[in-house]
Amino acid sequence: MNTGDAHSQRSMPTKAFNKELDAYKAARAQGIQPAGTSMKKIQEAVKASEILGKPYDSSKMAPTKHINKQSAAVLNQLGA
Repeated sequence: MNTGDAHSQRSMPTKAFNKELDAYKAARAQGIQPAGTSMKKIQEAVKASEILGKPYDSSKMAPTKHINKQSAAVLNQLGA
């Protein structure tokens, strides 16, 4: 290991990694499919699920930035 490697910001600390992993597992257990495994993507998917009133699925639904109360009402009417 080089001396610079010890201070490198290239990898995520274990505690933060485990926190993201736990959040992802919790979201998946609720039926939510985030667009990625980062904490930001997980939180966006959880928020979208709350707005929609059902689990968000990134592979079948619009991106989370487009999910709001109006779009949720339209999606729910369409049965999507």
